[in-house]
Amino acid sequence: MNLSVLDRPERSLFWTAPALHNGELSAEDPLGLDYVAQQVGLLLLPGFTTRSTRAQAYAVVLYGLRLAERAVDEYGYANTDSTKRQLFERWERLWALATLEFRGGPLPRGDWDSMRGVRGATAAWRPGGDTLPLDFTLISRQQELGNLGAYLVPLRRAGLVLDGGIRPTPAALELLDAFWGEADQWRHRTRYDSYAMTALDLSRKTIPRKLDHLTLAKLGQKSRLMSLLHDKRTAQQGRLFEALFERARDPHTHAIAQLVKAASEAGVFDAREVIAGALAGRFGAVSTDLRDLLITAQAFGDFMDQLLGVFDRAYACIDQAGWVLSRGTVVTDVFDAATLGSLRDAAMRLLDAPAVGALRSLPMHGGACVRLADELLVADASDALDRLLSYHATVQRDRRRGAGWIREDGGKLVLDVTSYTARGQADRFPSFKLNVVRSLLVDTGVLPYSGELDAPGVGA
Repeated sequence: MNLSVLDRPERSLFWTAPALHNGELSAEDPLGLDYVAQQVGLLLLPGFTTRSTRAQAYAVVLYGLRLAERAVDEYGYANTDSTKRQLFERWERLWALATLEFRGGPLPRGDWDSMRGVRGATAAWRPGGDTLPLDFTLISRQQELGNLGAYLVPLRRAGLVLDGGIRPTPAALELLDAFWGEADQWRHRTRYDSYAMTALDLSRKTIPRKLDHLTLAKLGQKSRLMSLLHDKRTAQQGRLFEALFERARDPHTHAIAQLVKAASEAGVFDAREVIAGALAGRFGAVSTDLRDLLITAQAFGDFMDQLLGVFDRAYACIDQAGWVLSRGTVVTDVFDAATLGSLRDAAMRLLDAPAVGALRSLPMHGGACVRLADELLVADASDALDRLLSYHATVQRDRRRGAGWIREDGGKLVLDVTSYTARGQADRFPSFKLNVVRSLLVDTGVLPYSGELDAPGVGA
């Protein structure tokens, strides 16, 4: 074999790196149960999504939407929602760069200042120099996966953005006026507004690191996700808590916030334990309607835990045998008497749950999931395996992802998808957005932040 020198080695050689902790990836969901869990979470907390976790991000999105409206007038752009979304994306990229500028570059793993699209912002940011780019890719499908996609629906539900539109409502004015600081204490707010507005000039490809004696780092310091806590902005925290919890349009959000607060103060953070403690009366009184929803959530979470457990065990058995294993061996090894008994008990509790009717009527996997619970009540070990694999295959077809991952061939079970990695046992019980509530309570000062607040800055 002859070896030769590569003229352009950077075009031929590459290496891979693990995904960052702050990426937007989620665990594979072979049974479609995450969707059902989200719907149960929607019954409990209709004002939030699993992605609307940070209080300052609500303010960031509101400010960006108002800035986009002003840019339409200032620069003479078309007054359309499409244009305003494009302008908002400019603000979002500027804000991400400003955060990195203040923090001095890439953020540590799990950092509380880390934003959606942190990898794109990190790739675009560089130390030194006079300018930074504004036309980089922050995140793929930015309108859907960025902050606007994550927070727009919750902002509408909170009455802070007009229903069906992207214009902030009068209820958001106090939050907006205090975005950079309290209006009666902050004399330089217009300089910050002007700096941000400069980035929305679509003829620009870059943004200076300093403009009118104001640095990009200072913008990041005042607007980053941790600014509410680090700068002790109690008034703005109070406004956000009032908007998200006290003025919530549904009957349960504020009550659940009080339950999560009481549970956290008692050292209880796991969603399963929070729900069990709430039902036992450990964290305060619970209304009848909320109790019914919590019972249903608990029952579904237990059923999800059991189903994922047996699917993962079946998958692991076949995987460890070299991707082909006799059907009888899988039945014996996975559906032993204790496992089958636990699965039936979980199915019975789900079917008896007060709000199970809401799951039966779901348009996607909810009805099929409840039917599977019906079937497992009377299934023996062999039939339970058939029912589980049939349900899994139906989920994959409904998702338009082909057939199931496990097929039967001449009495043997064969893996057709061999790349699945099961989630940890602690992650099989859904959070039902209780973790979202806890994060928002920390951001708004209702619960203490236990991490290190003093992040390094890089200039004023």
